[in-house]
Amino acid sequence: MGKPYDFKEVEAQVLKLWENKNIYQKVKDKNKRGKPFYFLQGPPYTSGKLHIAHAWNNSMKDLAMRYKRMKGFDVWDRAGYDMHGLPTARKVMALHKLKMKEDIEKFGVANFIKECIKFSSEKAELMNKDLWRLGVWMDYKNAYLPIKNEFIEAEWFLVKKAEEQGRLYEGEKTMTWCPNCATAMAKHECDYQEIEDDSIFMKFKVKAKEDEYLIIWTTTPWTIVFNLAIMVNPDIDYVKVEVGKEKLIVAKALAGVFIQGVANKKFKILEEFKGSKLEGLEYEHPWNNKLPFYKELKKKHPKVHTVVLSTEYVDVSSGTGLVHCAPGCGPEDYEVGYKNNIPPFNNLDEHGVFPKEAGKFAGLEARKDDKKFTEELKKNGVLIAVTKVKHDYPHCERCSTAVVFRKTKQWFFKVEDLKEEMIKANQEIYWVPKAGQNAFHSWLDNLRDNSITKQRYWGTPVPIWRCNKCKAYEVIGSADELKKRAGEVPDNLHKPWIDKVTFKCKCGGVMKRIPDIMDVWIDAGSASWSCLYYPQRTDLFKRFFPADFILEAKEQVRGWFNLLMVASMIALKKPSFKAVYMHGMLTDVEGQKMSKSLGNIISPYELIDKHGADTLRYYMGETKPGVDMNFSWEEAKLRFKNLQVLWNVHNYLIDLTTTYKLKPEKIDTRKIGLEEKYILSRLYSIMKEVEERQEKYLLNELTPLIGDLFLDLSRDYIQFVRDKKDKQLVVNALFECLINIVKILAPNLPFITEAIYQNLKNEYGLKEESVHLCSWPAHNEKMINPSVEEEVRVAKEAISLILAKREEKGIGVRWPLARAEIFIDNPNVLKKTEELVKKQTNFKKLLVNKGKTKVEIDTTLTPSLEQEGFAREIIRRIQALRKKAGLKRNDRVRVVIETEFELEKQYFEELKEKVGASKLEFTKKSDAKSEFESKAEVRKKKFRFVIIK
Repeated sequence: MGKPYDFKEVEAQVLKLWENKNIYQKVKDKNKRGKPFYFLQGPPYTSGKLHIAHAWNNSMKDLAMRYKRMKGFDVWDRAGYDMHGLPTARKVMALHKLKMKEDIEKFGVANFIKECIKFSSEKAELMNKDLWRLGVWMDYKNAYLPIKNEFIEAEWFLVKKAEEQGRLYEGEKTMTWCPNCATAMAKHECDYQEIEDDSIFMKFKVKAKEDEYLIIWTTTPWTIVFNLAIMVNPDIDYVKVEVGKEKLIVAKALAGVFIQGVANKKFKILEEFKGSKLEGLEYEHPWNNKLPFYKELKKKHPKVHTVVLSTEYVDVSSGTGLVHCAPGCGPEDYEVGYKNNIPPFNNLDEHGVFPKEAGKFAGLEARKDDKKFTEELKKNGVLIAVTKVKHDYPHCERCSTAVVFRKTKQWFFKVEDLKEEMIKANQEIYWVPKAGQNAFHSWLDNLRDNSITKQRYWGTPVPIWRCNKCKAYEVIGSADELKKRAGEVPDNLHKPWIDKVTFKCKCGGVMKRIPDIMDVWIDAGSASWSCLYYPQRTDLFKRFFPADFILEAKEQVRGWFNLLMVASMIALKKPSFKAVYMHGMLTDVEGQKMSKSLGNIISPYELIDKHGADTLRYYMGETKPGVDMNFSWEEAKLRFKNLQVLWNVHNYLIDLTTTYKLKPEKIDTRKIGLEEKYILSRLYSIMKEVEERQEKYLLNELTPLIGDLFLDLSRDYIQFVRDKKDKQLVVNALFECLINIVKILAPNLPFITEAIYQNLKNEYGLKEESVHLCSWPAHNEKMINPSVEEEVRVAKEAISLILAKREEKGIGVRWPLARAEIFIDNPNVLKKTEELVKKQTNFKKLLVNKGKTKVEIDTTLTPSLEQEGFAREIIRRIQALRKKAGLKRNDRVRVVIETEFELEKQYFEELKEKVGASKLEFTKKSDAKSEFESKAEVRKKKFRFVIIK
């Protein structure tokens, strides 16, 4: 047999072959006149090493692209990365011991940007190498990089389009804000985590009413500073209840739960009414006299500190049925405030700290100092109860800091009125799984105007220039346009160089760029056209756009999928992708999220070093779309063992053709037996299924199908035909199966298939230089025979049952027995494969009857059966010794068998042939010696076997 499967050697040699022979480029050149297929790479972030989810994700992308190349498509496969934003900025800040934005200014913004460019560029190069090692073929030499001017201009193009359509505006809104990163966050950048907080029940005194209170519940005590209204649902029943000397207003459905359960007090209902009756009721804030801004707010906005109505955001699922409303502290509160002309007041600074105007609260931090606010409420006599509550709360996805809410001035894209168009467009997109389409529909249905600006340094500069005199602004859509306005453009369009570019306003003032940078979502959202060098070039855009296929994790429903849709609908008025494969998230074997704190992170390098890149691709690619994957080393190991089986099949074929001096020939269907009919039908039916599923992007179903096929080839067909005399027929069938398996498996497992192909090419003179230069093979519909497959399936079940009975009786399969009887549901089917079953189970006679499944066997060993059994045992022992001696199948040797046992002469010739003996000697005593000998006892008969080369 050939060399065992050494994945390290195999994968190293294949990578060398691809590089030395420039195979990737040859595939590209071969297909350049083919039909266009646009794969759009979802850009991984260049802030660190490739992680296991990247490996899973990109190997599946590679699978889809390799199939399309084999089908002759001209595949647009430009690699790409996310580079701007906080992840890189933080890494660079850590390298240079910079903690705050102020430290960056001291370090020098130009120096900082140069360091960010250097860092992200170096990481991109490392990731290129890692992905190549994984067998992922993309155009790495021309990867799209957001730090390049061409990409920056592609984003400016988007902003210009938004301005032209009246979709760009500046506004004050309550924004999710990361106090650690000191920047606004879009909805899709929030990671919701379950946390435990103190929740408080407190009372607001009804104005001009003695001892009458509105009761609210909140999990964010710090926001009470910014309370400007109380929301009630107009359709819900409320009650005024007497508790001691006080009158409390709560929802009727929650009165008992709150007063008896939380406050632990008795109550009496005084009045019942609908929430609509409470509209406009004024109340007093407990800190009216401590915080001067309330009076000014009330003066300008009469509805401040009154009850307002909301059917959307008030229910009786928890709390009191009255909801504390701080329009400056959340999107829902903002909306209610906006409808009632109540301002989004919030004067936290960029680090979530209360300013000096907040009086005694000055210097306190939002969220972190919740207990201090609770304590103050207690001192003021308005705190009723504190309870613990577990709830989902947004955190910064980059630094995991719990966010706060802050009123800021930002630039926005107006997209809410595009919802229906996007939802309609989504119906035309092909999703795997289908549930992804529904999830995306739900996301789009709740879409809000997107903020596009950040108050940082590392990112694409916002192309808005504002006049220092009249405050008019102008949006610049390209470097050429800027050059026409300003006369010159810096070589690098990043801050701080772009900030030096000014030009005159119509009023005579000076137009200066606003200091903001773009939110990184603009980078990702613009990728669909910037990847095609648009708008600088139009030829590629016309040929390829929109993307035929994208593939990312399910979390991208609120991330990249959303960003692509919004950006292209604004810039191009159509969606940017046609089909999506959405995989799940990666967890450990127990289903826990992988994290450094739990110590359960798996590195792709660890898996590749242990079992190889093909094992990673094989194992991880089988996970159902949209379903989380619980990583298991044991499962990975099983896939590696399957690869060993595939490798051994190819070794077996080459060994067979070498031994018998044969070459594969075209199969003569007139000569094939049941075994060939079965395996060829299996081959072509699987080939057909695999192609159908490839076309539907059912990527996870491919390798299991093909894996079952090559396991059948090894465990069934090769076992069935080991003693078949027509070796040419066996070689022909084996080669037909193996070469097609290698081709249809090449997109999934590019290394082992390439290595096997190269060995077959060397042995049999195959035409193509690489398996990846081969066209996708066509199946032979005429050879698909479901009836034969069913017959052999039933036969395999019978074989399994009979062998189990043998094992139960303690009689190995090498010992022939006279008779077996099997009762089975479909005896007529089994009778068609009776000879196969007898041969595989080593029975002279098989009786097949209809009935409840069971097997009975005659265990009597007659002298003739015993002789045959001993012959088989002797063959096995000598073959094991040959293997130990490193002999090839056609190596002839002298074999000496020292034993008291007398084997009948009728078995001598068969024995001699099967052990490859030039001379076979049976003797009771021998002086023969060799380094290759062994002893054995079989059924109380002693043997010494000697092989002499």
